[in-house]
Amino acid sequence: MYKAGSVLNYSFRVMEESANMMCCLSLCHSDGTFLGRGYLALDQITLLDHIALPLINETDTIIGLLACSILEIKGLKQPPPSLIPATTDYSTTLEIGHRGCGVTHTDKELFSELPCLPENTIASMETAYRHGAHMVETDVVVTQDLRAVLYHDLEIELPGKRKVPICHMTSHALEWAPTEGLIVDEKQRSQQLLLRQNEESAALAELQQKSKPYPYLSDALRTLPSELGLMLEVKADLPYEGAENVTYHADKNVYLDVILHDLFHNVANRNLILCSFCPDTCVMLRNKQNRWPVVLIVQGSTETYADCLDNRVSCLKASVTMATAENLHGISIFSGLLKDNPASVIESVKQTGLFTFVWGYHCCDQQFRDEMRSSEIGGIIYDRIYEENLPKKNIF
Repeated sequence: MYKAGSVLNYSFRVMEESANMMCCLSLCHSDGTFLGRGYLALDQITLLDHIALPLINETDTIIGLLACSILEIKGLKQPPPSLIPATTDYSTTLEIGHRGCGVTHTDKELFSELPCLPENTIASMETAYRHGAHMVETDVVVTQDLRAVLYHDLEIELPGKRKVPICHMTSHALEWAPTEGLIVDEKQRSQQLLLRQNEESAALAELQQKSKPYPYLSDALRTLPSELGLMLEVKADLPYEGAENVTYHADKNVYLDVILHDLFHNVANRNLILCSFCPDTCVMLRNKQNRWPVVLIVQGSTETYADCLDNRVSCLKASVTMATAENLHGISIFSGLLKDNPASVIESVKQTGLFTFVWGYHCCDQQFRDEMRSSEIGGIIYDRIYEENLPKKNIF
C-alpha cells in the first residue's frame, strides 16, 4: 500500500545465477486500487546502491519515480565450520571494557590519566580481563589486502595531517604506519611502562608485541583468554550531516566475509557479540550467520555528535523498530539518551524482546553505572574499567 512519505522495506531471495531476472514492484493506494509498478533488473544491483525506477501506471504511462535503496546480501562462499547458535542468556549486567582499557577521545580532562597501554591492543584487553571485565569492546576494519585489524577509525593520519583510509593500505604498510593518530603517542608511553615494570627481556618482548597498534583480529582471538568475551564493532561508513561521505569498501559482502572468516576459524567457544552503527551492516551480519547475536548501535539526536542522516541511527524509536523487524538481538544506546528516566526507556526496549546495552562518556561516572545496573541493563561499555575493582569471575 502506498502512503505519502512512507518507506517500504521489501526483501527477496534468488539463486546465484540471477543476471537475467527482473523484479516487479507494484504499489497500490490504501483503498486497494492500483497506483503503478516499477521494474528492477537484478544485474543493476551489482552496479548501484541507489536507483530511481520509472513508476508506470496501468496505461503504461510514466507517472513518477520510485526511489530505491538496494542492499545485496551474498551468502558465504565457503561453509563455516559451525552454525550452532551461541548462548545469549546472560544472567547479569555485562561489564564491558571500552577498547580494552580505553579512554573517551572527546574528554580532554582525562588525557593525563590515560593508561599507558594503548587501546584496542591485545595488552589493553588482557589488562581489562585481569581487572574483572566480562567482555571487551573493540573495533575491526579491513585492509586493502583483506586482513581484519583492530582499530577505531576507518582512516589513519599520516605526517602532514593527511588522512588515508585503512582500506587503501596493505597490512604490511599499516605495521609501519606512524602513531601520530594515536592519543598522546600511546606507543611511546606503553614502551616506557614496560621498561619500568619488566626486567626480563623475554617478558618485555612479549608485552611489547601485545602493545602494538593495529593487531590482527585472528591474533587477538587466538591470544586473549578464552573466558573473555568480545563485543566486536564492525566499522562502516555512514552519512553524517555536514561531513564528506566516503564509501570505504565498494563490496560490503567481501568486507564482512573477511571478518566472518576470521571469526569462524578462530573464535572457538569464546562469547561474541557483533555490533555496528550501520543498520545495513547489521542486517547483512544477521543474514550471513546465525551463530552470534547482532546488535545495532544507536546514537540518537544529541548535541554531542553530528546528526547521522540515517533515521535508523538518529532516532531511538526507529532503531527499535528496525532491530525488531530485522530480527536483530539488541541495541546499544548512547548514554545521553538515558540520562532522563532511564528505567522507563530500558524497560520499553526490553518489552520488544531486544537486549539493551549502553555506551558513551556518561558511563565513566560511577553513579550512572550503578543506576544502569539497578535498571538491569544487559551491558555497560565504559572506559578505565581497571578502576572499578570488579571481582574476577567467569559468568559465561
